[in-house]
Amino acid sequence: MIAASGSRSTSGYAGVLRTLGGVGGHFGRVRAPLGAPHLTDASFAAFLVLPALLGILLVVGFPLLYSFWMSLAQVNLLRTTGPALEFFGIRLPLFKFVGIDNYASVFVDPLYWSSFWRTAYFVLAFVAETTVVGLGMALVLQESFPGRPLMRSLLLIPWSLSRVVVGLLWQGLLDGEFGALNGLLYNLGMIESYIAFFKQGFSALNVLVSVYMWNQAPFATLLFLAAMQSVPEDHYMAASVDGAGYWQRLWHVTLPAIRPVVFLVLVLATVNGFLMLDLIYVMTMGGPGHDTTTISWLGFQTAFAFFKFGTGTAILYTLTALCLALTFVYHRLLLRRFEADA
Repeated sequence: MIAASGSRSTSGYAGVLRTLGGVGGHFGRVRAPLGAPHLTDASFAAFLVLPALLGILLVVGFPLLYSFWMSLAQVNLLRTTGPALEFFGIRLPLFKFVGIDNYASVFVDPLYWSSFWRTAYFVLAFVAETTVVGLGMALVLQESFPGRPLMRSLLLIPWSLSRVVVGLLWQGLLDGEFGALNGLLYNLGMIESYIAFFKQGFSALNVLVSVYMWNQAPFATLLFLAAMQSVPEDHYMAASVDGAGYWQRLWHVTLPAIRPVVFLVLVLATVNGFLMLDLIYVMTMGGPGHDTTTISWLGFQTAFAFFKFGTGTAILYTLTALCLALTFVYHRLLLRRFEADA
């Protein structure tokens, strides 16, 4: 009797479970309201990043498109009449479209080509000095020696300074009449008279390269040092067991392992070299004559000193093309083989 009642209760319990399961299965399927949009994971992610994309488009995309349009137009921002676009109280005059006439006038200008070759020399010297000095300092700071933490901290001081401050600092140090460096060399008997570093165009250009390298090399050192610390120590131990010396380990272990960072340093140094403007503004103003005038300074002067914004933006867009072309070359030379090996 007890067994019978137990079997009845068991069967009743199973029935209740089947009933609840049916009810749960029925009510467990949540139906979306008719007409409600169905968002996939990709659509929801796109919805979340949409405000950031709109901000980037407003801050970066619109100025790029507008400046490119200016390079294809005859621009006169001083004109207060005529057709214009107005956004939130900002008036943007509509300009006369001239196509590639601005670029054509730029490419036949002798001053542009002299500035181009001067810029090429500046960028080549700056990239070489920054890469070599940055790599050398990283190799030194990778070794263990007393005071290494302090040296790593002091390394960032030149990079943290504003380039306007850097220009004023070095202009005072290198002044031809009362500069601290001239005074030191003269008191040590190394020179007979003060050196006018900014009197000759070629020496002034090399001073700009060295000062800019002093400002930017610490950042390259930081990148190289971070990359070297990520190289497994087992690679160096294996190379040492095989009889490799210091320079062999550097050439066959360190440099191949940090090749992506070398690519990054080259690209950043190239772009920064092409776009360097503030040191020229503070230290030489493009002189003496036009001997330190680069493409970036020429474009700045054309646009903001002579108010030829169409021609000025055309000059500066040639820099954009050069940067993109050199980035492609760096990628082909450095990273393509690395990606194939990976």
